[in-house]
This record gives sequence, structure tokens and C-alpha cells, in this order.
Amino acid sequence: MPFRNFFFPRPAKHHGKPGHYPLAVLLALCVCLGGQGFCPDAAGAAPARQGVRQTGAAAGTDARRERPLSALEKDLAREQQKARERRESLQRLTEEERRMNAGLAAAEGRILELESGIEAQQSKLARLAEADDRTKGEYDALLAEQARTEQAQAEALRLLWDISSTREALGSRDVIDWARTDREYTWSRELYAVLEGYRAKLDAQEAALAEVLGRREKISQEMRQRFAAINEEKSRLLQNRLSYNQRLTALRRQKEDAESELGDILKLVESLNFQIAQETEGDIERQKGKLPWPVRGQVRQHYAPEASPASRGLGLSTAENEEVRAVAGGKVVHNNLLRGFGTVLILQHGDDYYSLYAFLGASPLKVGEDVVRQQRVGTAGYYPAVQGPGLYFELRFKQKAINPEVWLARQTPAGATR
Repeated sequence: MPFRNFFFPRPAKHHGKPGHYPLAVLLALCVCLGGQGFCPDAAGAAPARQGVRQTGAAAGTDARRERPLSALEKDLAREQQKARERRESLQRLTEEERRMNAGLAAAEGRILELESGIEAQQSKLARLAEADDRTKGEYDALLAEQARTEQAQAEALRLLWDISSTREALGSRDVIDWARTDREYTWSRELYAVLEGYRAKLDAQEAALAEVLGRREKISQEMRQRFAAINEEKSRLLQNRLSYNQRLTALRRQKEDAESELGDILKLVESLNFQIAQETEGDIERQKGKLPWPVRGQVRQHYAPEASPASRGLGLSTAENEEVRAVAGGKVVHNNLLRGFGTVLILQHGDDYYSLYAFLGASPLKVGEDVVRQQRVGTAGYYPAVQGPGLYFELRFKQKAINPEVWLARQTPAGATR
């Protein structure tokens, strides 16, 4: 059916199938039924909206009266940006907390390892102490043996002294008893040999004592070093644990503050959303030039009621399955197939304004259902005029089509062009 005949068609017979009314007839029916209280938005929607306004906070209502919609939207955008920043900050704090917990767990694990290894170290130290005791016994035995050697050496020296004194007493006199002299000479040689043996033995004993003392000193030094290493590492780990706990406490306090601040921001965002909803819900006249575009895409057909054929809406090409959204809050008064226009959704905004979305691929809404501004109402389907996915969109005041581009925001959504 041509566009010029579609919106003001000749009277057509009803074929008994729902959704096969021409659009103008549908809109006329909605207006007529609305006047009688049968339109889903006539008897129910207005009181419902009134109830919403009454349940809103008094401060929000006063702010709505005093502040324009654009100011509320700017405030909302600013608070949403703050919320994003706080969430990012919380994410960073959470990651830092996770890293610190991992570090603390590692320190705790190492401390446990040290504590569990203390018994092994104590066993090693006990063995070292036993070795030190054995070495001390060896040292004491060597000292006793050295004392006996020194005593024997002294006895040998005494005997040698006696022989030497006897010789000196005889002087140069003739030796009368050669046999005795020979014995004394032999004794002297033997005593000298014994003394030499004692001297060598004492030297060996001195060396053994020095080696034992060296081993004792080495054992003592090893024991001191092991004790010092254990105590130093344990002290370092305990200090790290204390530092981790202090930083974690500060971090968690900072995180709690950020969460509290984010909660306050989200409450403010909720309040602003409520104010904007109150500002826009059903009061479409105040949104002229500020309505969001119903879909992301490129305008292929402009509003041109005087053209031939006439165009009383906008035709847009879109990506496949692009989301279609309500330009304002309202109520579903029609959602069904319409011959030549696929699935057609009509929303009623207040008592006199309607928005129409044709060639929808899918729309889950039911007649009588309330929608809010920018709520997803369906997806773009096949639009013959662009030979691909797209949307035909109309705005009407009562039964008269009005120029949507005057009512939509000056800047189209990202990716859309006029």
C-alpha cells in the first residue's frame, strides 16, 4: 500500500483478524475508546501516573518544578560518571586487597614453616651441643694426659740432674768404677731419649688441644649463626605481617568509605532518575526537541507530508536486530501485525500523543503494558523501503502526524546520522 494512502486510507472492511486495522483507524479507535474510558491508557494510565507522582518524594517533585529536564540530565550524567569512577576505584582497591592478602598469606605460611622447622633446628642444635660436650671431654682428657706427660718429663729431668751432679762432683779425678760410669752414661742417653719423646708428645698434645679448641669454636659459631638467622628471618616476617595488617586495615577502611560514597551516589542517581521519570512520564509536550531517537541508524526517509508520495514519519536503516527503544514513557495500545507494515507497536503518551514503530522484527510487549523512556520495545525487522533492516517511526498528536525530527534530540545516537 503506498505511504500516501496508508495513513488516510479509504474505509476498509474489517476481515475479522486482529491487527488488520489501518493505522489511522487504530488511532481513531484509541482516541474514541479513550474518550469512553475503554482505551488502556484512558481510565487506567492517567490515575496510575497521578499515583506515581503522588508517591514520589516531595523534594523530588519540588526540584522537578524548579529545574528543567536538561539540568536534571546533566546532573544525572555527572553522578553516573562519579559512580563509574568510584566503581573503578573500588575495583582497584579490591585487586590491591587481593594482592595484599596473598602477600600476607605467604608471610603467614613462611612463619608457620619457620615455627614447624624450629624443632628440626633444635634437634640439630642438640646434636651440636652433644658434639661440643664430646669435644670438651676430649679436651679435658688431653689436658690430663698433658699433665701426666709433664710430670714424667720432670721426673726424667730430675734423674738426669742427679747423674750430671755426680759427674761434676768427681771432677777430673780418675774414674775408679768404670762399670758404674758406663751405666750412668747409658742411663743418661736413655733419659735424653725419654725427654725427647716427652717433648714430642707434649707438642702433639698441644696440637690436638688446638684442633679441639678450633672445633669447639666452629661449633659454637655455627650455633650462634643458626640462631641469629632464624631470629632475623622470623623478626622480618613478623614485621612484614604487622605491616600487611596495618595496610590492610587502612585499605579496608578506604574501601568502606568508597563503598559508602558509591552508595550515596547511587541513591542520588536513583533520585535523579525518579525526577527525570516524573518529568518525562506521559508529559511528552515538555520534551519537544529532547526525545531520544528510537533506534541507532541512518535516516533514509524524512517527514514530508506534502511530497508525492507523502511521508508522515521517518524511515531509518539500521544494523540487523538493532534494538528499538521507546522515545518516552507511555502505554502499549497496539502491538500486532498490520498488513504491509509487519509488526506495528503504538504507544500512547498522555491523552493526545502517540508514537508508532513499524516493521519490527520482534516485540515482547503486551497491550496495556506500561513502558518507560528508552525502554527496549523490540528489534528492527526487514524494512522494504531500505531493502534491509530498518524502522519506520511516526509521532502523532491525536490523529494528526507531526514532524518527528522537531521532537527528537538534535544529536542522534552514536552511529546514527540524519
